[in-house]
Amino acid sequence: MTNREAILRLSVNAGDGAAITSLHENNLDPIRIALARYFGAGPAAQRMESELIQRIVDRARSYDNQENADIWFAKMTNFECDRLRNEGIFEKANRE
Repeated sequence: MTNREAILRLSVNAGDGAAITSLHENNLDPIRIALARYFGAGPAAQRMESELIQRIVDRARSYDNQENADIWFAKMTNFECDRLRNEGIFEKANRE
């Protein structure tokens, strides 16, 4: 299944396991590159992978049919990685 097909299916049903798996598998390299850029290589990035996918799935309804699915996915990946990192910084600052 293509990214576009997966995103469209997820925009209707965020629990579509086949679409989630397809989106994740189609984009393993870009996901891991973005996670490494925002969280470094190692356990922190690995822990964020499933959270990142879930957040992108949750945003599938914002996908416009006319958009390029690969570009939309890349934008959402960077946006959500940035949010995750900022949330982590905020939480750490509030603990100290």
